[in-house]
Amino acid sequence: MSRLDAAAARLEAAIERLDSAAHKALELSSSSSELQAELDAAKKEYAELSKVTDEVSEKLDKTIGRLKFVLEG
Repeated sequence: MSRLDAAAARLEAAIERLDSAAHKALELSSSSSELQAELDAAKKEYAELSKVTDEVSEKLDKTIGRLKFVLEG
């Protein structure tokens, strides 16, 4: 194999490695986007559940207060 053929083979191998790395980077990027979307949805759901929890807690506190008033009165 001549030096030119050897250099061409090394160049071809390098291009294949770059192509492989580019494909992996694209896969990771799409996975990252999917994970970000799931995280955003989870944060939204957490905020909604937190609001409901606060409302329920407030209603329970009021009900407990009324029960205490009735039982003590």
